[in-house]
Amino acid sequence: MVSIAERRARWGAKRDAEIEALRAATIKAELALAQAENHVLRQRILDLEKALVRRESAVKSAQTKAASEVARLREKNKELQVKLRHMWDWHNNEVTKAGGLTFKASSLIAKALHPDSMPSEEVRLEAFKAFSAWKGDRDAAKRR
Repeated sequence: MVSIAERRARWGAKRDAEIEALRAATIKAELALAQAENHVLRQRILDLEKALVRRESAVKSAQTKAASEVARLREKNKELQVKLRHMWDWHNNEVTKAGGLTFKASSLIAKALHPDSMPSEEVRLEAFKAFSAWKGDRDAAKRR
């Protein structure tokens, strides 16, 4: 016959073995869960890195497009400035041919004759020179 102490020892050993098996299964399940979470997180990191690369690429593309647009607009601005300069010169030439005052000459004369200002001798001299030049050109234009 088996004594109570032996039964308790066998039962305790059996119980300890079951507890240890449960602990091992729990640890194994927790490890599998941690590995699965680790895999999901690594996949999420890869997805975020890919998205970052796409965004950086889009930013570089946008910067390149913006830089080329700025360069194109600057070139267009230069062309328009040259065109405006030619038009301004043509206009002044036509005004002079017709015997009219150029903008510069009329501005100098208006500044010298304006009642609210007291022009210096230098400003008056410039206005007189502009008027004299216009008068000479106008007479020459009439003779043609």
